[in-house]
Amino acid sequence: MSVILDIINGINKFLGYLDISPKYLNRGYTILSLFPTLYILRIVYGMYQNGNYVQGIIYALIFAVLMYFIVLNVFYYFLDKNTRLDITQLFVKYLPDDAFNIQQEKKQERAMKSIDTEEVMIDFYEDYQLHLASYMQELIQQNVIPTNDLSKKEGYLVEWNTIYPYYFVKAYGQGEYELRIGKTYHDLTPIGKIHYTKEKQLQPVGLYIVGGDFVKDGFRYHEPYRLKLLAKQTKTEQITRTQRRSQKH
Repeated sequence: MSVILDIINGINKFLGYLDISPKYLNRGYTILSLFPTLYILRIVYGMYQNGNYVQGIIYALIFAVLMYFIVLNVFYYFLDKNTRLDITQLFVKYLPDDAFNIQQEKKQERAMKSIDTEEVMIDFYEDYQLHLASYMQELIQQNVIPTNDLSKKEGYLVEWNTIYPYYFVKAYGQGEYELRIGKTYHDLTPIGKIHYTKEKQLQPVGLYIVGGDFVKDGFRYHEPYRLKLLAKQTKTEQITRTQRRSQKH
């Protein structure tokens, strides 16, 4: 058993070094989990042969539980389906939304507090939403952009303010910029212009996705995807905001 675990641990470390999509990485982990689980079945068989029925029942229950989760993973990661027998939804239903991401959210909150940002106005081209919708569809199919399962809960398919992965802001004149997006960094399409009249150069910190399909009260709706660009504020603006806060107090 220890040899099998050592081999699996080595494969696990190897997979961790590779830049693989989470979906295919989880498929690999599901296949790997079969080996120690089936070995438990061999242990159960040996215990029953030796008359160790109590221990055999305990190991048989462990085997059944592990096989149950492997089957769930096969449905979810290989067939892109969910089953009604998925008890993990009970945890999602009764635990608070932030139960599994407390430390991560605290880090994100500290990081956002250290950056003063502003939304940059974009003069979008007429057909930019057509390009955006096409790119979003492909990025979602490739699992580059994570989505929610609208069959299980209401809300937006793509979480509000999810960052768009492939974009570039190109400067082409004094205070003039062009926003480009794509499916990779090799096929970026211009979708709008930015007229930045402030003295400091524009410093983008993120291009965020809003809108898209959502479910409310049992009905599914569709609204066009939209983008908003955030950039660092200039020092002058930060000082002005600090002065305003001090005046209020």
